[in-house]
Amino acid sequence: MAKGIVIDEYKCDGCGLCVEACHEGALAIINGKAKMVRADFCDGLGDCLPVCPQGAISFIESCGCETPQVISLGMPPHSRPAAGAPAGPGSNELRQWPVKLRLLSAASPILRSADVLLAADCSAFAYSKMHEDLIKGRAVAICCPKFDTGLEEKLTEILSGNDIKSLTVVRMTVPCCSLDRVAAEAARRSGKDIPLKVLTIDQRGCVTKKSI
Repeated sequence: MAKGIVIDEYKCDGCGLCVEACHEGALAIINGKAKMVRADFCDGLGDCLPVCPQGAISFIESCGCETPQVISLGMPPHSRPAAGAPAGPGSNELRQWPVKLRLLSAASPILRSADVLLAADCSAFAYSKMHEDLIKGRAVAICCPKFDTGLEEKLTEILSGNDIKSLTVVRMTVPCCSLDRVAAEAARRSGKDIPLKVLTIDQRGCVTKKSI
């Protein structure tokens, strides 16, 4: 499957943040607009997407037999599914993309006056009612405290730059999942009194501990 990005020149204001974020040198500012100058250099990881304040960059995936599907990751309001639009199987309460903490822009509209769910990557696979019980009505950020880096810094940026109403953390019982400590430290560093709730889930999908 081929991967790449497309840039909406009408939205692009030429700020250059995407060019700085692109470590492959695939982008450049030309005539005041961001342009893809070396598509063969683009690795498809999308480091440029979350930094775009205008939501002008979209991710495109295609295989040779299908019409390319464009997925907007800048999350402007019109990129969200329309009310009543067909959804996938099951109860999907997700209102945004991306959900990976390192890709989520602190300037995203989804974070304004939001209740935020910070969940360990594994938790969605362990807890079968994740969408109904936890994702519904919340902005979502997922990460792995064992393998992801810079989590405290990124979460602090999000908490500091937005009027976050509450932060719910879902961690696993495994020793490597220190997400509760990451969240507590980020909340402390933000200097804000943000209500923090922690749920601990075991490998069977049972909530073993709740703390507020």
